[in-house]
Amino acid sequence: MTARDNCLSCQGLNSLFERAFETGLFPGAELTVSVGREVIIDVASGRLTYVPWSPRVCPGTLYDLASLTKPLVTAVSVMALIEKGSLCLDDTLRDLFPGVTKDKSGISIRHLLSHTSGLPAYRPIYRDLACLPMEARASKMKDLILNVPLESPCGTQTRYSDLGFMLLGYLIEKLTGMSLADVARDMVFGPLGIRDLSFSPLRHGIDLSSIAPTEVCPVRKGVIWGEVHDLNAWALGGVGGHAGLFGTARAVTGLLQRLLNIYKGSDRTPGLSRERLQEFWQVCGIDPESTWALGFDTPSPSGSTAGSHFSHKSIGHLGFTGTSFWMDLEDEISIVLLTNRTFPEADREKQRQMRSFRIELHDLVRRNIG
Repeated sequence: MTARDNCLSCQGLNSLFERAFETGLFPGAELTVSVGREVIIDVASGRLTYVPWSPRVCPGTLYDLASLTKPLVTAVSVMALIEKGSLCLDDTLRDLFPGVTKDKSGISIRHLLSHTSGLPAYRPIYRDLACLPMEARASKMKDLILNVPLESPCGTQTRYSDLGFMLLGYLIEKLTGMSLADVARDMVFGPLGIRDLSFSPLRHGIDLSSIAPTEVCPVRKGVIWGEVHDLNAWALGGVGGHAGLFGTARAVTGLLQRLLNIYKGSDRTPGLSRERLQEFWQVCGIDPESTWALGFDTPSPSGSTAGSHFSHKSIGHLGFTGTSFWMDLEDEISIVLLTNRTFPEADREKQRQMRSFRIELHDLVRRNIG
C-alpha cells in the first residue's frame, strides 16, 4: 500500500483494507481523497484476484465503474447538450419519441435523471438483444423499454432505474449522431482534460494485467475481465447510459475536481456552466422523500453510505461492482473508492458487507481530515 498521507494510513486505513481482503470482501482496491485541488490520499492495495500470483493493484489499475457511468457520463453529457440548446430538462418522451404510449408520454428528461419516471429498476433485455446484429440492438432496446409497464405513475415515486438511463444513453446518441463513448470523449473527458476514463478498454489495447476482473459469469460462462460486467450493457457492445465506463480512482477524482471548480466558479470550461451544475446538484424535489438530484445522489438523513460526516450539500453515487464516490460541496472533499467486490461472485451478503465497509471508510477518513 502506498499513500501520500501515511498518518491516516497508520490510524486505521491499512487495517481496514487488510480486514476486507482477509474476509474476502474484495481482493484489491484504489482509494483517493482530495481536498480542494489537492489529492492528499492516493492508495492502491491488494491484488486483482485472490490468488497469490495475481498482479498487484497499482494507481493505474482500471476498474469497471458500473453505475458511476450514470453521473459521470450520462448526466454530464445531458448537461452539455442542454448548454448547446439541443435538449431541455422538461422535454418529454412525447416530444422525443413520436408514438410513445400514453402512460409514458409525460416522462421528462428530469424524471429520468431523478429516477421518478416510474420505470422499473431492471429487465434482462440482453436476452432479446443477443440474437440481433449489433447495429440493430440500440433501437430494439429503446422499443423494449418503451413497452415495459410502469411500476408507478410518472412523477409520483422514486424507483432507481437502469432502464431510464439506458433510454438517456440512446437519446444522447440520437441527438448527436455519435456513440455514447465518443460523446463522453468529445464533450466531457476531452474538454475537462481527463484521461484514463473510457468504455471497452480491451479495444484500446490495454493489457488484462492492468484491469480488475469482476465476476465468474454463469451467463457468459467465464471470467469477466476487461469487458463490462452488466449484461444489458454487454449486449449493447459494452456501452450504455447506465453502465460500461472503466477508469482509475485518480481519473474519477480528476473529473470530480474539475466539475467542482466549475460549480464554485473558479474554472470556465466551454460546454459546461456553473449554473447547470448548481441545477443538477441539488435535490430534485419531485418526490419529497427522495435524496436524488439529477443523475447524482445526495446523503440520506440516516444510514447513508457516505457516513455521518458529509454535509447535506454533498453529491455521490454507488456502482454495483464495488465502486463509489462522495464529494462534499461545502468542504470541497471527495472520496473515491474502487473495488471489484463482485469477484468471483456477486452475492447479497457481500453487498451488505460492502455497505458497512463504505460507511466505516468514509467516517474514518473524515474524522482524520475534518
